[in-house]
Amino acid sequence: MSTTAPKATPGRTGTALLYSLIDQLKTYPDGISLGRGDPDFDTPPHIRAAVEAALREEDPAKPVPTNGLSELRQLISKRVKAVNNIDADPETDIVVTNGGQEAVFLMIQAAVGPGDEVLVADPNYNTYTDAIAFAGAVRVAVPTFVHENYAIDPDRLRAAITPRSRAILMVSPNNPTAAVIPPALVKELCQIAEEHDLIIIADDIYDRFLYDGAQHLSPSSLPGMKKRTMTLNAFSKTYSMCGWRCGWITGPADLMRQVRRLKEGTSGATSIVAQRGGIAALSGPQHTIQEFLETYIRRRKVVMAGADKIGFRYGVPQGGQFIFVDASKFGMSSLDLAKYVLERARVLAYPGRSFGEGWDQYLRVTFLAPEETLATAFSRMHDALKDLG
Repeated sequence: MSTTAPKATPGRTGTALLYSLIDQLKTYPDGISLGRGDPDFDTPPHIRAAVEAALREEDPAKPVPTNGLSELRQLISKRVKAVNNIDADPETDIVVTNGGQEAVFLMIQAAVGPGDEVLVADPNYNTYTDAIAFAGAVRVAVPTFVHENYAIDPDRLRAAITPRSRAILMVSPNNPTAAVIPPALVKELCQIAEEHDLIIIADDIYDRFLYDGAQHLSPSSLPGMKKRTMTLNAFSKTYSMCGWRCGWITGPADLMRQVRRLKEGTSGATSIVAQRGGIAALSGPQHTIQEFLETYIRRRKVVMAGADKIGFRYGVPQGGQFIFVDASKFGMSSLDLAKYVLERARVLAYPGRSFGEGWDQYLRVTFLAPEETLATAFSRMHDALKDLG
């Protein structure tokens, strides 16, 4: 089987592509959105209650530390130790951010500069591409392939390293492929980083949603890796708090000083109201995480069965909330196919070209809708596509 990377196709950014399709979806009363990665669950009530109390009681003139409320940083420190085995001093090693998006931006700007190269498993979340370009750095794509379940090949990574290489991006579970980097491979990639003195930028945002026995290992938890690793996470996925804009970065004190300086010069402190929600999330009941996971497990089965019926090839989702399908059998660009599916089936999927220049015959589909809605969506797509493939 060929291991040639898919052809590159230039186009608009992923955000612009998606919002144009979202606008079109609004014209269909029975439209089904499987595009954006926002959980469809309600935010747990104890978190909402904490925010309502904060709106009544917080002093709007009260100064808020740029790196976040001390109480929240202490809870984050306990969380990353318990879940990720990361040691993070709440005073020096943690910055609370305006969600995962700002965390992406701050980590990249702190780690790299003009001309530096960032090694990225391709495809990857488009916000990283934008942040790397903003820093004047260079995104070096390390190809992955659907027939390999989008696994990172360490030999391909080594072959991509040059004297200008500065960082490795490790997103696990990955967006959009839903691939999880197994512990043995995490250790090998960390060894490569040590050999070449590279920073690791780790994204753990889906670390609580793993399937079929997949195991998550945070690079910073390994001996000697904390000094070269920054790790992001956020409340949006785990606690269904998309739009609340609250996340965090952990990392070594020297890099985190740069993160704080960048935050001071851009957004300043994260909203105290959002931080109160984060405190409630980490200190309150945790049972909803397991409930979300069990729901995703059921939905994932529906989505894979629907993809099988249509005849899509895909990497089996090992974590997260997506399935990334090879739709090349239909002979259309991802944007044209997404438009076709939207117009004929009234279903929104995300064009693959948004995740890398080489993925123009792929689609990302979320399983962030009830099972019956997912079944309806795939049934409609099957009927719309049956005459094409």
